[in-house]
Amino acid sequence: MISRTTIGRSFAGLVRYQFEGRKDLPSDKQAEVLVAVGVRADSAAHMSMDFNRGRQLNPNLGQAVWHTSLSFNPDDAAQLDSAKMLIIAEGYVQKMGLDNTQYTIIRHHDQKDNQHLHIIANRVDNDGKTIKDGQNFYLSKVALTELIQEHGLTPPKGLRPEKQHPERLHGVDLTRHELKEALRTALTTATDGKDLRQQLNEQDITFRVFQTKEGKPTGISFSRKGQTLKGSEIGREYSLAGIVKQLEANQATRQAEVARQEADQRAAAEQARQQAALEAAAQEQRQLAAQRQEAERQAVKVPELPVVERKWQEDYQKYTADLAQRNGPIQTWNKIIDSYSQHLKMYPNEEGIDAVLQGMEGDPHSAALRAELERQVAARAYHADQWARSYGQQAALEAKAKGGFWGKNDASREAEEKLKFLTEKDRPLPGLLAPALLEFARAAKAADRPAPAVGFEGRAYHMPELTSLSFADYAAKREAERQLVVRVSEPVSDIQTTGRADTLQRTLTSKGATVSVSHTVDAQGNRVSEVVVQYSVQQPRHELKDISLVLDWAAKQPGHQVQEREADRAQRQASGQREVQQAQARTQGPRRGQGTGME
Repeated sequence: MISRTTIGRSFAGLVRYQFEGRKDLPSDKQAEVLVAVGVRADSAAHMSMDFNRGRQLNPNLGQAVWHTSLSFNPDDAAQLDSAKMLIIAEGYVQKMGLDNTQYTIIRHHDQKDNQHLHIIANRVDNDGKTIKDGQNFYLSKVALTELIQEHGLTPPKGLRPEKQHPERLHGVDLTRHELKEALRTALTTATDGKDLRQQLNEQDITFRVFQTKEGKPTGISFSRKGQTLKGSEIGREYSLAGIVKQLEANQATRQAEVARQEADQRAAAEQARQQAALEAAAQEQRQLAAQRQEAERQAVKVPELPVVERKWQEDYQKYTADLAQRNGPIQTWNKIIDSYSQHLKMYPNEEGIDAVLQGMEGDPHSAALRAELERQVAARAYHADQWARSYGQQAALEAKAKGGFWGKNDASREAEEKLKFLTEKDRPLPGLLAPALLEFARAAKAADRPAPAVGFEGRAYHMPELTSLSFADYAAKREAERQLVVRVSEPVSDIQTTGRADTLQRTLTSKGATVSVSHTVDAQGNRVSEVVVQYSVQQPRHELKDISLVLDWAAKQPGHQVQEREADRAQRQASGQREVQQAQARTQGPRRGQGTGME
């Protein structure tokens, strides 16, 4: 088992590498977080955010990042699993004095022949003190020796002498080793030459960039303690080209981290704004209710209400209060939808859509809107893909169209044909016999259109509020409601498969009444059913007539008892009575059960 420790400045780049690989060469690291102490492990963004929050206990410490990689001997692979590796790594953390700070242990499965893990720790401990790193090489060597003995691991072998005992190096070899270690540490965080020079000056190292007469950089050298070495003599990655490439990669990483932090801040602000909107809507409802109560308390005497309205006044107040309570969540939802629409007007891009989709996550009412936004994302992704397949290749096609050393060839002529579809907008599509050219032409046609727009009109996704009846209409509706009970007694020996009460329920329901049935059994085992019938005198006359005919028929049947107020019975029988009498006069009388549906 061997280790390698570096001290750096940026948690973001290091944490993202553990999850995603290098930015310029991304790969599936197959990362497994074995443990995370004091930081979240659900994403690289959250983990780096928590590390940066912890380093604020000592903001003056620039190099707050501790990174150690532990690699195991291939001979030990059979006895290693994640649980075993976690025990070994936790022992290393304790022996190195990193157990009083934020840290995480991440195992990578992407290299089957190299079982290894990474330890990332905050050099600002939980008390705000700095964890020293001056003796980390010696302490790590002692810790590894103890852990190898404790767990029966294979000792390291085959390392170069300077890797095993750098303290034995002298002269140029020692300077080369010191320069390499200093450059490796500095290039983990430096983003430009000024930053690199400042970090190296802290270790008494200077560098010089060689240029041609025209000012074109050609090389670099580093000096320490009177000895100077070219970058390529230290290591291929420390040549001028290698250093410039690493600085550019670090700068891109830093810019991406700043953009990510700004996006997180915008998302947090949007979430806070939505929460404030919800609280404001609830406060508005409470204020309206208080104002309504105060107005009712201080209201002066109003003209006497009609008798019907006075009868239903208390029920109407309960009805409007219930309606307002049911409309409250609807109004809140509509305000949230409006806030999503405004957010996309401010940020009409994929990041804006992602923020809205995260806000709607878990809400079943937003399915249609989520589908629309996901459609917009897919449409923009398709447009971008078609642009990349056509106009994105224009520069490469122009270069290829010039031909090679021997002049025009098949590749250059194909490039010329493709370029025509980028410059001649009305050029017809090629035939099916040229599939590659046809695919390119179709992509160019699709990319020539503007990118699909982002956003939606909030009103299109509003939930409709429940409308209330006026006091007069409510009172008239309640006054017109009627209710009665039909008791049906069925001897146990005569009960049919469906029962008379169930048949009566279906018939009345088909005529427009609202009916419910409940059954009980008396001491003799007979079934007693209560058929509760509700209707309104405001229903169409033909419905009232049919309901009345069925009820009158039921009143004459054995075992049926209609419990109804006499006034209600007279009123419903009066509706359509003239039509019934005229029909009976024209015939010899209806057949038994005619018009009732009870035959």
